[in-house]
This record gives sequence, structure tokens and C-alpha cells, in this order.
Amino acid sequence: MEATAEKLRAALDRLTGGAGEPSDASTQRLTVAALAREAGVGRNAIYANHRGILDELIRTRQQQRVPDQVTTIEDKITEQRNVIEDMQQQIRQLATENAGLMRRAIEAERRADRAERRSAQLTKEVDTLRRPRLLRSPEGDTARR
Repeated sequence: MEATAEKLRAALDRLTGGAGEPSDASTQRLTVAALAREAGVGRNAIYANHRGILDELIRTRQQQRVPDQVTTIEDKITEQRNVIEDMQQQIRQLATENAGLMRRAIEAERRADRAERRSAQLTKEVDTLRRPRLLRSPEGDTARR
């Protein structure tokens, strides 16, 4: 039983990278099955006879989760910052596009105003030209009197 305990402790050290620090937490899962395979013993032996090593495995796994969560939170923060930067870039692009469209709309309104004034002027000229006029000759007026 003591030899099995030594095998399990050595296997746990190999799995965690020694000193209770995970060597490759992202790729190596600390499970009873992984520990049993690494030590070359059955899982039942761990559950039945080596409760202290099982507790140590559980503590080590919990210690691994905290850095994993911190890394995950940092990754999320980085991802959110990237999203914010992308959105700010989109806002700048939309503001630029909006300014261009606004300039075009103002210019179109000016052209429409000029076209309306010109149309009113031409309508006035046409009305003036369409008014009936007396066709008199200056010589004909003296002859009739």
C-alpha cells in the first residue's frame, strides 16, 4: 500500500508539474483515471485506500480552475476590448459617411431651390410673353383719327 501511495504521489507530481503547479493545465486534465493511468494502478485502489491522495488531487484541480478562470476572464476582456475597438471604428466610418450624405443633401436642397427660382422666373417670362398685345402700327393710328 505504501508503494502504491508513492507511485500515486509521483504520478500526481508528474501530472501537475511538481510543487502543486499545473504544468499544462489547458491540455492535461486532472482526473482519478488520469492519475491511475500515470501511476499504473487501478482507480478503485485510489478510492478505497488512498483518500489523502484523492483529496490532494481534488485540491490541485481546484487550484488549476482559478488560473483557468482568470485566463478566461482576461480572454473575455481582451475579446470585449477588440469588439469595442471594432465598434468605435464602425462609428467613425458611419459618422464620416453620414457627413458626406449630409453635404450631398444640403447641396441637393440648394440646387432644388435654384431650380425652383429659375422655374418661377421662366414661368413669369412665359406668362408675360403669352399676354395678348395690341398689334398697332404707329402709322395706322394717325390714319384712323
